[in-house]
Amino acid sequence: MTLVVGSSVDRSDDAALQLAGVLARTAGEDVVVATVTARGFPDPRADREYRQWVAGVVRAGQDAAVATLVAAGVDAVRTVTVEATSVPAGLVSAVREAQGSLLVLGPAATAPAGRFQAGSVTEHLLHSSPVPLALAPAPCPPADRLTRLSCAWAGTDRSRAALDWTRRAAAAWDVPVRLLTFAPEREPMLPSETGLHVERLVSGTWAGQAQQELDALAAAWTGPGAAPETLVAGGRGWAGAVAAVPWRPGDLLVLGSSRLGPLARVFLGSTATKIVRSAPVPVVLVPA
Repeated sequence: MTLVVGSSVDRSDDAALQLAGVLARTAGEDVVVATVTARGFPDPRADREYRQWVAGVVRAGQDAAVATLVAAGVDAVRTVTVEATSVPAGLVSAVREAQGSLLVLGPAATAPAGRFQAGSVTEHLLHSSPVPLALAPAPCPPADRLTRLSCAWAGTDRSRAALDWTRRAAAAWDVPVRLLTFAPEREPMLPSETGLHVERLVSGTWAGQAQQELDALAAAWTGPGAAPETLVAGGRGWAGAVAAVPWRPGDLLVLGSSRLGPLARVFLGSTATKIVRSAPVPVVLVPA
Protein backbone atom coordinates (compact mmCIF):
# COMPACT_ATOMS: atom_id res chain seq x y z
CA MET A 1 0.00 0.00 0.00
CA THR A 2 0.95 3.64 -0.34
CA LEU A 3 0.84 6.82 1.71
CA VAL A 4 -0.34 9.91 -0.18
CA VAL A 5 0.70 13.35 1.07
CA GLY A 6 -1.28 16.38 -0.02
CA SER A 7 1.12 19.15 -1.09
CA SER A 8 0.30 22.76 -1.94
CA VAL A 9 1.16 24.08 -5.38
CA ASP A 10 3.74 26.56 -4.12
CA ARG A 11 4.99 24.96 -0.88
CA SER A 12 5.38 21.64 0.89
CA ASP A 13 3.76 21.07 4.27
CA ASP A 14 6.49 20.24 6.78
CA ALA A 15 4.14 18.76 9.40
CA ALA A 16 2.47 16.45 6.86
CA LEU A 17 5.85 15.38 5.50
CA GLN A 18 7.14 14.68 9.01
CA LEU A 19 4.12 12.49 9.74
CA ALA A 20 4.42 10.73 6.39
CA GLY A 21 8.04 9.97 7.22
CA VAL A 22 7.11 8.44 10.59
CA LEU A 23 4.34 6.36 9.01
CA ALA A 24 6.54 5.23 6.11
CA ARG A 25 9.36 4.15 8.43
CA THR A 26 6.86 2.27 10.58
CA ALA A 27 4.91 0.58 7.80
CA GLY A 28 7.64 0.23 5.18
CA GLU A 29 5.31 1.83 2.64
CA ASP A 30 6.18 4.11 -0.25
CA VAL A 31 5.03 7.72 -0.36
CA VAL A 32 3.36 9.70 -3.14
CA VAL A 33 3.51 13.50 -2.98
CA ALA A 34 0.32 14.71 -4.70
CA THR A 35 -0.21 18.25 -5.97
CA VAL A 36 -3.53 19.38 -7.46
CA THR A 37 -3.80 22.04 -10.14
CA ALA A 38 -7.06 23.58 -11.29
CA ARG A 39 -8.60 22.00 -14.37
CA GLY A 40 -8.58 24.53 -17.18
CA PHE A 41 -6.16 26.81 -15.36
CA PRO A 42 -3.99 28.22 -16.62
CA ASP A 43 -6.32 28.77 -19.54
CA PRO A 44 -4.99 26.91 -22.62
CA ARG A 45 -5.02 30.26 -24.39
CA ALA A 46 -2.79 31.80 -21.73
CA ASP A 47 0.75 32.83 -22.35
CA ARG A 48 3.04 29.84 -22.87
CA GLU A 49 5.73 31.27 -20.62
CA TYR A 50 3.21 31.70 -17.81
CA ARG A 51 2.10 28.07 -18.06
CA GLN A 52 5.72 26.99 -17.95
CA TRP A 53 6.24 29.14 -14.86
CA VAL A 54 3.31 27.46 -13.06
CA ALA A 55 4.68 24.03 -13.96
CA GLY A 56 8.08 25.08 -12.61
CA VAL A 57 6.57 26.22 -9.30
CA VAL A 58 4.80 22.87 -8.90
CA ARG A 59 7.95 20.95 -9.77
CA ALA A 60 10.06 22.95 -7.30
CA GLY A 61 7.58 22.32 -4.49
CA GLN A 62 7.48 18.61 -5.20
CA ASP A 63 11.28 18.39 -5.45
CA ALA A 64 11.57 20.03 -2.03
CA ALA A 65 9.03 17.59 -0.56
CA VAL A 66 10.87 14.60 -2.03
CA ALA A 67 14.19 15.87 -0.66
CA THR A 68 12.65 16.23 2.81
CA LEU A 69 11.27 12.68 2.76
CA VAL A 70 14.49 11.15 1.42
CA ALA A 71 16.47 12.97 4.12
CA ALA A 72 14.04 11.49 6.65
CA GLY A 73 14.94 7.97 5.51
CA VAL A 74 12.05 7.26 3.12
CA ASP A 75 13.49 5.45 0.13
CA ALA A 76 10.49 5.03 -2.16
CA VAL A 77 9.07 8.47 -2.99
CA ARG A 78 7.38 9.62 -6.16
CA THR A 79 5.29 12.60 -7.21
CA VAL A 80 2.06 13.08 -9.09
CA THR A 81 0.27 16.18 -10.36
CA VAL A 82 -3.49 15.88 -10.68
CA GLU A 83 -5.69 18.25 -12.66
CA ALA A 84 -9.12 18.53 -11.04
CA THR A 85 -12.04 20.88 -10.51
CA SER A 86 -11.15 21.15 -6.81
CA VAL A 87 -8.21 20.28 -4.58
CA PRO A 88 -10.19 17.82 -2.38
CA ALA A 89 -11.47 15.97 -5.45
CA GLY A 90 -7.97 15.86 -6.91
CA LEU A 91 -6.45 14.44 -3.72
CA VAL A 92 -9.10 11.72 -3.49
CA SER A 93 -8.42 10.88 -7.14
CA ALA A 94 -4.68 10.66 -6.39
CA VAL A 95 -5.28 8.30 -3.46
CA ARG A 96 -7.48 6.02 -5.54
CA GLU A 97 -5.03 5.98 -8.45
CA ALA A 98 -2.16 5.12 -6.10
CA GLN A 99 -4.28 2.61 -4.14
CA GLY A 100 -3.32 4.59 -1.06
CA SER A 101 -3.87 3.37 2.48
CA LEU A 102 -3.86 6.86 4.03
CA LEU A 103 -4.14 10.47 2.90
CA VAL A 104 -1.76 12.53 5.03
CA LEU A 105 -2.70 16.17 5.59
CA GLY A 106 -1.05 19.01 7.46
CA PRO A 107 -2.62 21.76 9.56
CA ALA A 108 -3.68 25.23 8.52
CA ALA A 109 -1.02 27.93 8.78
CA THR A 110 -2.99 29.42 11.68
CA ALA A 111 -2.97 26.22 13.77
CA PRO A 112 -1.96 26.69 17.43
CA ALA A 113 1.47 25.32 18.33
CA GLY A 114 1.33 21.57 18.90
CA ARG A 115 -2.24 21.19 17.66
CA PHE A 116 -4.13 20.47 14.44
CA GLN A 117 -6.45 22.95 12.77
CA ALA A 118 -8.15 22.30 9.46
CA GLY A 119 -7.81 24.60 6.49
CA SER A 120 -10.47 24.88 3.78
CA VAL A 121 -9.27 21.83 1.79
CA THR A 122 -8.94 19.61 4.85
CA GLU A 123 -12.29 20.81 6.19
CA HIS A 124 -13.96 19.53 3.03
CA LEU A 125 -12.17 16.16 3.24
CA LEU A 126 -13.12 15.82 6.91
CA HIS A 127 -16.72 15.49 5.72
CA SER A 128 -16.32 13.52 2.52
CA SER A 129 -13.13 11.46 2.23
CA PRO A 130 -13.63 7.79 1.24
CA VAL A 131 -10.18 6.91 2.61
CA PRO A 132 -8.70 7.24 6.12
CA LEU A 133 -7.12 10.61 6.86
CA ALA A 134 -3.91 11.08 8.85
CA LEU A 135 -3.81 14.57 10.40
CA ALA A 136 -0.54 16.09 11.55
CA PRO A 137 -0.37 18.70 14.33
CA ALA A 138 2.05 21.60 13.98
CA PRO A 139 4.77 20.70 14.61
CA CYS A 140 4.46 16.93 14.39
CA PRO A 141 5.97 15.32 17.53
CA PRO A 142 9.42 13.93 16.72
CA ALA A 143 9.58 10.13 16.51
CA ASP A 144 11.55 7.59 14.54
CA ARG A 145 8.47 5.39 14.14
CA LEU A 146 5.07 4.81 15.71
CA THR A 147 5.27 3.11 19.09
CA ARG A 148 1.58 2.85 20.05
CA LEU A 149 -1.92 3.12 18.57
CA SER A 150 -4.50 4.67 20.88
CA CYS A 151 -8.02 3.84 19.74
CA ALA A 152 -10.90 5.97 21.07
CA TRP A 153 -13.80 3.75 22.15
CA ALA A 154 -17.38 4.90 22.82
CA GLY A 155 -19.29 1.67 22.22
CA THR A 156 -20.70 2.86 18.89
CA ASP A 157 -20.52 1.61 15.31
CA ARG A 158 -17.92 4.28 14.54
CA SER A 159 -15.84 3.01 17.46
CA ARG A 160 -15.98 -0.51 16.03
CA ALA A 161 -14.80 0.73 12.64
CA ALA A 162 -11.91 2.53 14.34
CA LEU A 163 -11.08 -0.57 16.40
CA ASP A 164 -11.08 -2.80 13.30
CA TRP A 165 -8.68 -0.41 11.55
CA THR A 166 -6.49 -0.25 14.67
CA ARG A 167 -6.36 -4.02 14.93
CA ARG A 168 -5.26 -4.38 11.29
CA ALA A 169 -2.69 -1.58 11.53
CA ALA A 170 -1.24 -2.93 14.78
CA ALA A 171 -0.77 -6.35 13.16
CA ALA A 172 0.83 -4.90 10.03
CA TRP A 173 3.07 -2.43 11.87
CA ASP A 174 3.86 -4.55 14.95
CA VAL A 175 2.91 -1.89 17.50
CA PRO A 176 0.91 -2.19 20.75
CA VAL A 177 -2.62 -0.87 21.23
CA ARG A 178 -4.22 1.25 23.94
CA LEU A 179 -8.00 1.56 24.28
CA LEU A 180 -9.19 4.99 25.40
CA THR A 181 -12.51 6.38 26.51
CA PHE A 182 -12.74 10.12 27.07
CA ALA A 183 -14.94 11.15 30.01
CA PRO A 184 -15.28 14.94 29.92
CA GLU A 185 -16.80 16.60 32.98
CA ARG A 186 -19.51 19.09 32.19
CA GLU A 187 -20.27 22.24 34.09
CA PRO A 188 -22.77 21.41 36.89
CA MET A 189 -26.43 21.97 35.97
CA LEU A 190 -27.44 22.66 39.58
CA PRO A 191 -26.29 25.62 41.65
CA SER A 192 -23.40 25.75 44.13
CA GLU A 193 -21.72 22.68 45.67
CA THR A 194 -24.83 20.51 45.34
CA GLY A 195 -24.63 20.60 41.57
CA LEU A 196 -20.89 19.94 41.62
CA HIS A 197 -21.35 16.93 43.92
CA VAL A 198 -24.10 15.44 41.73
CA GLU A 199 -22.03 16.00 38.59
CA ARG A 200 -19.05 14.20 40.12
CA LEU A 201 -21.23 11.27 41.20
CA VAL A 202 -22.66 10.91 37.69
CA SER A 203 -19.23 11.24 36.05
CA GLY A 204 -17.71 8.74 38.45
CA THR A 205 -20.45 6.17 37.82
CA TRP A 206 -20.19 6.55 34.04
CA ALA A 207 -16.40 6.36 34.12
CA GLY A 208 -16.59 3.13 36.12
CA GLN A 209 -18.94 1.58 33.57
CA ALA A 210 -16.67 2.74 30.73
CA GLN A 211 -13.66 1.14 32.41
CA GLN A 212 -15.52 -2.16 32.74
CA GLU A 213 -16.36 -2.07 29.03
CA LEU A 214 -12.76 -1.36 28.09
CA ASP A 215 -11.51 -4.16 30.32
CA ALA A 216 -13.96 -6.57 28.68
CA LEU A 217 -12.69 -5.56 25.24
CA ALA A 218 -9.11 -6.09 26.35
CA ALA A 219 -9.92 -9.49 27.85
CA ALA A 220 -11.52 -10.59 24.57
CA TRP A 221 -8.68 -9.18 22.45
CA THR A 222 -7.86 -11.35 19.47
CA GLY A 223 -5.47 -8.99 17.78
CA PRO A 224 -1.70 -9.16 17.60
CA GLY A 225 0.54 -9.16 20.64
CA ALA A 226 -0.53 -8.69 24.23
CA ALA A 227 -3.95 -7.45 25.29
CA PRO A 228 -4.18 -3.65 25.01
CA GLU A 229 -3.85 -1.38 28.00
CA THR A 230 -7.00 0.58 28.86
CA LEU A 231 -7.65 4.07 30.14
CA VAL A 232 -10.67 6.23 30.93
CA ALA A 233 -9.46 9.85 30.79
CA GLY A 234 -11.50 12.42 32.68
CA GLY A 235 -11.09 16.17 32.79
CA ARG A 236 -12.95 19.46 32.52
CA GLY A 237 -14.46 19.43 29.04
CA TRP A 238 -13.07 17.59 26.03
CA ALA A 239 -9.79 19.49 26.14
CA GLY A 240 -9.29 18.50 29.77
CA ALA A 241 -10.10 14.85 29.08
CA VAL A 242 -7.64 14.69 26.17
CA ALA A 243 -4.97 16.46 28.22
CA ALA A 244 -5.42 13.88 31.02
CA VAL A 245 -4.05 11.13 28.75
CA PRO A 246 -0.31 10.47 29.13
CA TRP A 247 0.89 11.00 25.56
CA ARG A 248 4.38 10.30 24.29
CA PRO A 249 6.26 10.70 20.98
CA GLY A 250 5.28 7.87 18.65
CA ASP A 251 1.62 7.84 19.72
CA LEU A 252 -1.12 7.85 17.09
CA LEU A 253 -4.77 8.47 18.04
CA VAL A 254 -7.42 6.64 15.99
CA LEU A 255 -10.99 7.99 15.79
CA GLY A 256 -14.08 6.78 13.99
CA SER A 257 -16.40 8.93 11.90
CA SER A 258 -19.77 10.28 12.98
CA ARG A 259 -22.83 8.09 12.41
CA LEU A 260 -24.48 11.12 10.76
CA GLY A 261 -22.13 11.00 7.80
CA PRO A 262 -22.58 9.07 4.54
CA LEU A 263 -21.59 5.41 4.38
CA ALA A 264 -17.92 4.70 3.60
CA ARG A 265 -16.96 8.35 4.08
CA VAL A 266 -15.16 10.28 6.77
CA PHE A 267 -17.51 12.61 8.59
CA LEU A 268 -16.09 14.57 11.51
CA GLY A 269 -18.85 15.17 14.06
CA SER A 270 -18.83 17.75 16.83
CA THR A 271 -17.34 15.41 19.44
CA ALA A 272 -14.52 14.20 17.21
CA THR A 273 -13.82 17.80 16.18
CA LYS A 274 -13.18 18.75 19.81
CA ILE A 275 -10.89 15.75 20.31
CA VAL A 276 -8.91 16.44 17.13
CA ARG A 277 -8.42 20.09 18.05
CA SER A 278 -7.14 19.13 21.51
CA ALA A 279 -4.92 16.18 20.56
CA PRO A 280 -1.16 16.85 20.82
CA VAL A 281 -0.41 13.78 18.65
CA PRO A 282 -1.27 12.79 15.06
CA VAL A 283 -4.80 11.53 14.48
CA VAL A 284 -6.19 9.01 11.99
CA LEU A 285 -9.87 9.35 11.07
CA VAL A 286 -11.48 6.15 9.78
CA PRO A 287 -14.45 6.30 7.36
CA ALA A 288 -17.80 4.97 8.53
